[in-house]
Amino acid sequence: MLRIRDTFHGCAGARRIACALLLVFSPVGTLRAQHASDDPVASANDAFGLTLGLESIGIYNPGGVRGFNPQTAGDVRIDGLYFDQQGALSNRVVEGSTIRVGVSEIGYAFPAPTGIVDYDLRHPGNGTPSATVVASAGPFQAHGLSVDGNMPIDSSALQLPVGASYQISVQSPFAATNPGYTSTIADFGATPQWKPNDQITVRAILDWTSTTQARTMPLVFTAGDYLPPQTPRGYLGQNWAEGRSLAENFGAIVTAQLSTRWSLAAGLFRSIADNPISYADLYLDTQRDGSAEQFVVGNPDQKTSSTSGEFRLTGRFGTGSWRQDIVLLARGRDTIALYGGSDVVDVGPALIDQGIQVPEPTFSYSARTHDRTELSSVGLAYRAEWQGRTDLSLGIQQESYDKEVTSATLPEERLTDHPLRAYATAALALTDQLTGYAGYTQGLEDSGVAPSSAENRGTILPDARTWQTDAGLRYSVTPQVKLIMGVFEIEKPYFNFDSRNVDRELGLQRATGLEMSVSGEVLKNFDLAAGVLLGEVRIIGPNLSAEGVGAIAFGQPRVQATINADYKFPRWPTVSADLTIYHFGAAPASVDDATQNPALTALSLGARYRFTMLGAPATLRVQVQNLTNAYYWNMGLNPGFAQFAPRSLFGYLTADF
Repeated sequence: MLRIRDTFHGCAGARRIACALLLVFSPVGTLRAQHASDDPVASANDAFGLTLGLESIGIYNPGGVRGFNPQTAGDVRIDGLYFDQQGALSNRVVEGSTIRVGVSEIGYAFPAPTGIVDYDLRHPGNGTPSATVVASAGPFQAHGLSVDGNMPIDSSALQLPVGASYQISVQSPFAATNPGYTSTIADFGATPQWKPNDQITVRAILDWTSTTQARTMPLVFTAGDYLPPQTPRGYLGQNWAEGRSLAENFGAIVTAQLSTRWSLAAGLFRSIADNPISYADLYLDTQRDGSAEQFVVGNPDQKTSSTSGEFRLTGRFGTGSWRQDIVLLARGRDTIALYGGSDVVDVGPALIDQGIQVPEPTFSYSARTHDRTELSSVGLAYRAEWQGRTDLSLGIQQESYDKEVTSATLPEERLTDHPLRAYATAALALTDQLTGYAGYTQGLEDSGVAPSSAENRGTILPDARTWQTDAGLRYSVTPQVKLIMGVFEIEKPYFNFDSRNVDRELGLQRATGLEMSVSGEVLKNFDLAAGVLLGEVRIIGPNLSAEGVGAIAFGQPRVQATINADYKFPRWPTVSADLTIYHFGAAPASVDDATQNPALTALSLGARYRFTMLGAPATLRVQVQNLTNAYYWNMGLNPGFAQFAPRSLFGYLTADF
């Protein structure tokens, strides 16, 4: 049977080989208050990743940057403050997110390798009551309704942005929409703000998302170095395999201007991901004709909860065009994960394209693993900026890492580490239009534990010391159009099974690449955000071929590109058309690189009509996703496959009141 390194338990303690960044032609969620006029293509400073309201553009997203996942690396921020995200943040509490890589990390205190996902907390408004109502339909069986608003309680001093939504969603394991795999999602969120004076602002976060009746999409694992055969796209899951989950996020942010020179920013957050029941539907040893052995997996309550936060004191000095900042920082997290205890049942031979219903097994669960990880750090940073000419930042952090893992059947494991890590970034204006930048950043990441399918199951894997270096140029073609070109190199340890089925560090992952972006209004009424990544993630180590590991990381293409274009018709200013083109190059589809998944180019074509409804601004949006109905096997788990979504239609109507 094919070795499955990390399929049977939740995200806690798990690592994945750097996954392919997959195109998602689907709604990011529902809108927040007063967002009918959002235009991410026009708002983007680059094409590296921006989510704004319903729209998401760029070559990167919160789950994939430069071949790695910044969320699992712990590189997530809310309004610039450290946040250990476990439960998904709903659109009730965030406006969107920005991927900070390359030049956008210049001057950003305490950056991280792999880039940073920076969430923008929902804005309270201008002190007047407001609301947005959104009704959506598609793709496939999906439909939903959301209502968001802002209620001034005490003029502009105390405001309550609040919202709720209910939707039937369509989703697969890799976040791409697929017909039939529905789930019911209800969420509620609020971000109250108290601003007693111009010096102090207090924000709170209350975020709750419940997912029920989540149908399970099968995953296919081939018996050899080949792709699964092409099969009809549709619902092939088990009707009884409906999971449930709950995501909760709570917290508070305080910002204060302590004096003319010193300011304070502090945040404390609680993030919970609770999956009371979940399933996996697996076709193992799949042959070229589609015959396989079907296994179903039941997972007992898989839960991860984290308390995290940051305290930052900033001193600003200088006069005129010179500015110097000194930043004192303390941050940390305490994460507890309960995972494992799953039961695997062999339900017999099957064909991957039949979707025959099997009786629900009686699962026998075992004790779960208790995993606690504590990470804290203190840091000092310095920034010198000569406005419009140069920007230099230096920083150092002392970290303390402590991990304990307790299992019912294995001895307790513990690992501690106390690394010192540093960073330096710089930008220099070479001309009025051309700026050069460079940076070096060290990082520390949790590597988790060896999964239950490994001979050394439950063993804590060494924490990963990482580094990144990058450099490039930003050129202002016009005041509205920016061109960015940069190179980067990232190095991280590589963990996988060896020939004895022991999960261990086999070598290094080294990602190198050239990334380019052009963004802005390139022609009158024509906005563009286009990006390309040319590079590879190599696996470097002794005797890799003997361990069945190829030189290029699983699922990593050498070419990745996206074009987001939007045109507003001069004769009909209320109408615009948009086009998204996404290209994902050929990539290894097996760990030993013997199988290659062919390249995918997918298109999405849409339009917006802006009008007035009941005296309020409104937008009607329609979009055809995967316009050419391209067929593709998504790659996610090592080395499983799920179907890419067929052509679909999506639309929504939003109105601001």
